[in-house]
Amino acid sequence: MLEKAWGGFEVHTEQGFNVGRPPYGYLAQKVPHPVAARREQGATKHVLAPDPVRGPVVETIFEIRAGERLGYQAIADRLNRDLDRYPPPVATAKHRSVGRWTYSSVREVLTNPKYTGYMVWNRKATTSARGRNNPPEAWVWSSAPTHPALVSVETFTDAQKVARDREGSRSRPGPNTAQTGARRSYALRSYMVCGLCGRRMFGKESRGRIYYICRPARAYRPEGHPASIWVREEPLMAGLTEFFNREIFGPHRCERLHVLLARLDDSHLHEHRERLAAVEGQIVELKRRKERVLDSLEAADQPSPAFVNSINERTTRIGAELEGKQAVLRELREAVPVAPCPELLDRCPTGAVDLGLLPEVTLRRLLDAFAVQMRHDLDGDQVAVQVTITPETADTQLRAAHAAIAGDGDGADGDHAAVRVVPPTGFEPALPP
Repeated sequence: MLEKAWGGFEVHTEQGFNVGRPPYGYLAQKVPHPVAARREQGATKHVLAPDPVRGPVVETIFEIRAGERLGYQAIADRLNRDLDRYPPPVATAKHRSVGRWTYSSVREVLTNPKYTGYMVWNRKATTSARGRNNPPEAWVWSSAPTHPALVSVETFTDAQKVARDREGSRSRPGPNTAQTGARRSYALRSYMVCGLCGRRMFGKESRGRIYYICRPARAYRPEGHPASIWVREEPLMAGLTEFFNREIFGPHRCERLHVLLARLDDSHLHEHRERLAAVEGQIVELKRRKERVLDSLEAADQPSPAFVNSINERTTRIGAELEGKQAVLRELREAVPVAPCPELLDRCPTGAVDLGLLPEVTLRRLLDAFAVQMRHDLDGDQVAVQVTITPETADTQLRAAHAAIAGDGDGADGDHAAVRVVPPTGFEPALPP
């Protein structure tokens, strides 16, 4: 019975019918029941249709998350400034509604894959693990889109990458007085990563100087990792300023980038396309095999129990293999490599900027807009700096760059952001710390 119930939910998901309350941004649209007997009784099912008022709010939330890389609470604070334009969710029990956006309500939107147009089931272990979230590989996806999408699969994937990058890091500038009682803030606290263990480095002040430190517990310390690594902020900020003035805002930036791109090999693009085509062909073939197996069962006049059991076993094996190939296809689509587009650098303004003199709000806006990543290399005593520039983020980056070069925070609270798709490859010049 459990297997039949599970199979029924899989079919329900594959056909695009929604289970439970529709997500924020969608409306439940009644359709006749697909079973004739139930349909004659007046039974209906529900599919998802975009909400003309709340659907654009979902798009804005994903744009802010992916374009400006803000945290859940920072996004909620921005939406709460105009509740008429961004109406908050209403709880099932209306007396529990708080009347505003919260950390959890923003997170619920950003982690729901149904906004991609696919129907997804088994996101939570409602009985086996008391409602805990299942890993994405345990989700049951429809094989094709079943309702209008509010965001693309690439945008949804990018929002999940932001969640992994920002885990445990605040968007709001200034000291974290509410939780830690800190008396000062650290401008590069979200961007510095240890190259040996991959952990984010934290800030600390010692004898009037600011350092970024990696100090993992002994059990989590990889081989060759010292007990602690200290990197001073002053040379870091100077190197980052030099990087932006030379590689991003400098007059010869395009020539330097063309030299760097000339060394890249684009064979990975062709390899990815070939793997994608091969997996898609395997999925089509598996579906045909499954149909042929079921056709043989339909053609039998009086199938014996042994024949039916063998058909079920073959169908189960083919279905398991099909699910595995579909999971591989989703991974390949999520990891689409991007071809370099050096002309995007021309859209950035030219000028000089001193990051050490910028207000923290302006500085963090610039670093978030360019998705700055700084990775410390202990052996070479260097820091590799990577930025991301795509057509979707160009407008957000342009506004942040103008504000940084002008030395103020003008326009830092704009309502709309662009969407970052995936980082380009190869743009990782190293600078001394």
